[in-house]
Amino acid sequence: MRVITATNKDLKALVDRGAFREDLFYRLKVVPIRLPALRERKDDIPLLVRHFIDKFNREMSMEVRHISPAAMELLMEYEYPGNIRELEHIIEHAFVRCQGNTVSPEHLPKDLQAKAAVERVLNADEPLKSLEREMILKSLHETKWKYNETARMLKMSRTTLWRRMKDLRIEKPR
Repeated sequence: MRVITATNKDLKALVDRGAFREDLFYRLKVVPIRLPALRERKDDIPLLVRHFIDKFNREMSMEVRHISPAAMELLMEYEYPGNIRELEHIIEHAFVRCQGNTVSPEHLPKDLQAKAAVERVLNADEPLKSLEREMILKSLHETKWKYNETARMLKMSRTTLWRRMKDLRIEKPR
């Protein structure tokens, strides 16, 4: 009989503290394999995303074929405290929300989008301007670039919105 075990704990440290049986530790420690956490091997993320897209296409009979560069960037920036299983759940979440054939940032969980936006803003040269820019862009996308609705959402006049867009170099995509 062979026993294969896995843990996210440092068993040697637990043995040293008396929190894990030493005899059991040495019985299990025949061929130890250390697999780094996903946050330590970010290059694997695109391959895993492709694998999960293929998997969920089969399971859900969908035709999602692509992930937008912006969505991939969010996935690459995230730290994955839940490791690969969390990435799988994020892609599954995106499949539930995606109606077309491309996963976009808005299909990803809201907390992932918010965390990435905060990190992006804090790492900018001018964090407050960057935050204002992100808020205006998000509001514009939500209102499908309807300036009156965006201004109302941000509780400012339309002329103030126009002025802020000009100052922050925000232009409507063509």
